[in-house]
Amino acid sequence: MAQIDADRIFVYGGVVDLRKGADGLRALVGPTEPDVLYIFSNRSRELLKFLSVDATGVWCGTRRLHRSRFAWPESPAGKERLTTAELAWLLAGGDVRKFRQKSRLAAR
Repeated sequence: MAQIDADRIFVYGGVVDLRKGADGLRALVGPTEPDVLYIFSNRSRELLKFLSVDATGVWCGTRRLHRSRFAWPESPAGKERLTTAELAWLLAGGDVRKFRQKSRLAAR
């Protein structure tokens, strides 16, 4: 997979049936651009699914937490942009909203 640009990572707000494969997830986001990473979550927030398109095709991956749940950033617009640091924080089980608050406080 190609390198994902920091401003091309999006979480898809809301609950998604993660039994969907790559084509079903792709239909949710509409036309996809190359080298954009889309992240989806199920209702229980214990599983994430990733969708990306590159020059060679589509890939889909998962991340599951066994002892906790992902703190999912809700977005009224349907999708929310993440930085690579926020993505790493989310994948580790952290709350992106708290990460943003800490980042703002540190910038002062």
